[in-house]
Amino acid sequence: MLRKSLLLTASSLFVLLAAARAEACTCGGAGSPCQAFGGAAAVFVGRVTDISSRPRGAPEPGKEFEFDFSPRTVTFAVTEAFSGVEGGEVRVSTGLGGGDCGYSFLKGSTYLVYAHASGSGERRRLGTSICTRTQLAFGASEDLEYLRGLAVSPPGVTVSGRVERPGGAGAGEDGAPAAVGLSGIRVTIEGGGERRELVTDARGDFRLSGLGAGKYKVAVHPPDELTVYQPEREFELRDRGCAVTHFHLTDNGRVGGRVLDAEGRPAAGVNVGVVDADGRNPEFRYGRHTSTDAEGRYKFEGLPPGRYLLGLHVAGFPQPDDPTNAYPRTYYPGAARREEAEVLEIKAGEELKGRDLRLPPRRAESVIRVRVVWSDGTPVVNATVTYRDMTYADPQINYSAQADERGEFTLKGYVGGVYRVEARNERPYQGDPRQPGPGGAAKPVTLTAASPVETVTLVIAKPRP
Repeated sequence: MLRKSLLLTASSLFVLLAAARAEACTCGGAGSPCQAFGGAAAVFVGRVTDISSRPRGAPEPGKEFEFDFSPRTVTFAVTEAFSGVEGGEVRVSTGLGGGDCGYSFLKGSTYLVYAHASGSGERRRLGTSICTRTQLAFGASEDLEYLRGLAVSPPGVTVSGRVERPGGAGAGEDGAPAAVGLSGIRVTIEGGGERRELVTDARGDFRLSGLGAGKYKVAVHPPDELTVYQPEREFELRDRGCAVTHFHLTDNGRVGGRVLDAEGRPAAGVNVGVVDADGRNPEFRYGRHTSTDAEGRYKFEGLPPGRYLLGLHVAGFPQPDDPTNAYPRTYYPGAARREEAEVLEIKAGEELKGRDLRLPPRRAESVIRVRVVWSDGTPVVNATVTYRDMTYADPQINYSAQADERGEFTLKGYVGGVYRVEARNERPYQGDPRQPGPGGAAKPVTLTAASPVETVTLVIAKPRP
């Protein structure tokens, strides 16, 4: 009796430890027994007879080097096979635990294992993780009841799911708005040489049974006023298995138009951005941006209901050599200041067309010549130069480049633009007094370009040889 109690206590402790390890690993959920069986390459009950591990970087004997995400190999004596297993012994790979989602098997314990296959031929391996329904056999009654009933269940696979959107009463477990099912949404299921079309019912559900085993693609086709991040899902299902997938639709607010230059001609390759006019939507902290096509057209989709500002240099980060940099900040329909901009109000799923943006005249180019020298005036060979466009007060990003053997670097800018330039020496000591080792950084210089050519000299204190 004492032995049995100790075994149960040890098993319970193991389950708790496995749950704790899961916190360091993000999983999408293992689904129901039917789903787990349908997507697994092998399913069996087996007792662990051996566990071996090797360093992640160590190659398998006779194979080329390859980083191994599942370096632990577990050998099972199979006591009950449901699919994908031949013979009385099988080896399954898994991670070391923690962040790699590895399952911590115990030697001598019996498990229900759902394994997936990777590789092919001699390189084919079975693997599992804590993200599957793999578990100790003594706690797998629900799964075993389903699996042991497969022999008398009718052949075929089932694909089902739900189409929903936020908007239901109350909130979900994560605090997000509850979802509500959408009826009348078209769903297609393609595979086995045929294509079937369904429409969701009053609860937003769809279901198709009696399909043959194989690969299937499930796609949702929302109306124009709704959108979905991933409209297609693919599954490979074993006979008597199933797949369940949910599509989460959101409002498809849209705004589009053309960007025209000062003469009314289409402006191609111009970066247009859209931001929350009131600064309340965290999703639009940095806004969204896109480039115009050859005809100057742009379009934003998937916008939630709200108030927006549209223009140049209002979203994203300035990129070197972006043709948009030639123009000053401009708000729709052609305003230079934010307070003069027209606010675009977009209702749920609404589309605003013809929001054409007129560009101001191009700014004159200004070539910024950067020269990096030591404190004695000699050049810093191949110095690292860091620069950023600070024309606008928004958060910006640094870019790095390497000066040449004369310590020189050229930056393309525009008159009226504000630029910050820094430099440092990162070359190792070469034994040559003209190329000493790391000597720190120069004091940053910020300048406003005012002429076609600007010259900046950055001085780094010269270290002792």
